Amino acid sequence: MPDSNSRTLNAACAEGMKSARYDVPTLMLRLDQAWRILNLNQELIRAADQKIYLLIVMSTLLVTYVSTNLEKIVNHGVVERVCLILFLVAGAAFFFFALTTVLARSRRLVAGPLNRDEAEHPVVTPHLIFFGDISQRARPDEYTASFHQADLHDVLNDVCHQIHQVAGIANNKYRAYRRAWMALAVEVTLFLALEFSLVL
Repeated sequence: MPDSNSRTLNAACAEGMKSARYDVPTLMLRLDQAWRILNLNQELIRAADQKIYLLIVMSTLLVTYVSTNLEKIVNHGVVERVCLILFLVAGAAFFFFALTTVLARSRRLVAGPLNRDEAEHPVVTPHLIFFGDISQRARPDEYTASFHQADLHDVLNDVCHQIHQVAGIANNKYRAYRRAWMALAVEVTLFLALEFSLVL
């Protein structure tokens, strides 16, 4: 049952793509809109990377300060040792989520075949925009030929595909970023608790 539903959905998507044929001015407007959306999502990715790098610097400073006073903290008492262990756990959680943010990737969605002929003879067409797909061509003239053979509707479809991929990356980055921020908040709270206990 799920196979027939996915085939129906894939067929509907393919039919929608075929029917979405625009005149040249409308097509150019759509392409411009698609490029703007793609650039916006790429800017969100860059912003997430800049934010997480700032948080990494903050966490590194806290860990460095605590490590320089490690002996003092350990010898101070049981409460301080417990706070230190929790601080290290929060720091480890933060760095895990920070790395997850930096290395976030999108899930590749693989559409099933639309019909029996496509299932028996699958055609894999590398995309025109993503650098990984571009570099799959062995020679520059292969990419040039692919680009010249594609009409503007193909380019629009490719840009829309890239928008979906980049949006998936941005979504994963911001999900991990929120978790890293919460872990850093716990880390800062424990750091302040350690500082106050040492002062008092």
